[in-house]
Amino acid sequence: MSYKTIGIVICDEVSDRAAFDAAVAIAEREGCHLDVFCLDPVRYDMAPLGATPALAIAGTSEARERAAKLVIWAEERLRNAPFPIVVQPLLATTVGLDAAIARIVRYCDLIVASQPYGPEAIQMQVSVLEAALFGTGAPVLVVPRMERDYSRAFDRLMIAWDESNESLEAVRKAMPALERANNAEIVMVDPSSHSPERSDPGGAMCMMLSRHGVRTEVSILSKTLPSVSEVINRHAQEQANDLIIMGAYGHSRFREALIGGATRDMLETAQVPVMMAH
Repeated sequence: MSYKTIGIVICDEVSDRAAFDAAVAIAEREGCHLDVFCLDPVRYDMAPLGATPALAIAGTSEARERAAKLVIWAEERLRNAPFPIVVQPLLATTVGLDAAIARIVRYCDLIVASQPYGPEAIQMQVSVLEAALFGTGAPVLVVPRMERDYSRAFDRLMIAWDESNESLEAVRKAMPALERANNAEIVMVDPSSHSPERSDPGGAMCMMLSRHGVRTEVSILSKTLPSVSEVINRHAQEQANDLIIMGAYGHSRFREALIGGATRDMLETAQVPVMMAH
């Protein structure tokens, strides 16, 4: 089992550079197909009744020019790529943007996305990530902005396991990476004492992975820091993990935006790549 098509939607040459470089390195490493979609959406401004059609045409022309510049930028960096590529503009209005993004990347086996929160993030990256997560069913690899070598397969993986359907789906979608890893650690933070698996936390997941030939171990961590994401991030640094696998948005996105949550926190603070599915 392997990923045959990798997709990425880029909106900005600077803030999407790390994710773009990661997608290129993974595609070269795996010898798979890379689809690059260059997005600059058509924006609508408030206007008097009757002026909207003219504004829409002007906005479309500007968006097409910006997307074309992104295409040139990407093609220059892929000029000598030793694997099959497609680079094309993605034109869509801000209304219905999520559906447009999801429709064009839904056939990719793996979608690479930029870390959508933090000082260098742009709002469009949130839309790209959520469209990929909620509109495609594909796994999404969220790439932090610091430099990292993606020319080698992920070797030491962490599964942030909370027994949820979202976490289980993420593990299933990450199986190509898990089967190639040297070690996969199943990490649980203060597992519930009322869980059906309370007598053997993580045991069923460990058995499932072992049948795929994945070497696993289970670690039970205490929540000694203010948030679960801080515990997971610290443990990832201590164990030199190079990939975290976790489910996305166990709560509603609206709730996570208002009060925070494990997904929102990880998307902002992760220092290693995070593979998510919903």
